[in-house]
Amino acid sequence: KNKQRILSMNDIIFSDNLTAQEFSILRKSVGFPELTQRQAVSCIENTTFLTAAHSADGQIVGMGRCLFDFGYTAYICDIIVHPDFQHRKIGSKIVDSLKKKTLDCVSDGEKVMFVLVAAKDKENFYKKLGFCLRPNEKLGAGMSVWLGK
Repeated sequence: KNKQRILSMNDIIFSDNLTAQEFSILRKSVGFPELTQRQAVSCIENTTFLTAAHSADGQIVGMGRCLFDFGYTAYICDIIVHPDFQHRKIGSKIVDSLKKKTLDCVSDGEKVMFVLVAAKDKENFYKKLGFCLRPNEKLGAGMSVWLGK
């Protein structure tokens, strides 16, 4: 393991480049369900906006995806920072990058609703970035279901 290797944000390179293998490595590092190779490739190819974080030596340390309808709805998903690199603002920078890329596609005066499903116990991370918990006085509960074939 490479614990505490990176000393500053200057050691992190943010880009739009992510391989399916890197995606799978990050998912595994945080205990997300495994995907098939076909699913991983399809996720990357069909993502509207992607931000990846690599260490200066090329190791994948974080990533995030956004699916945007180019109207008003943007779904942020797979915000993952390898456990050895968490608590260094990498995840915040990834979310900010995805929000900026999305907002660059709308006209002045237009708003976008960013939605996400937080991993268990990560709600406070997103609250710090301006997201609100559901249900609340205006919005019902978010819901999801995993289905298989």
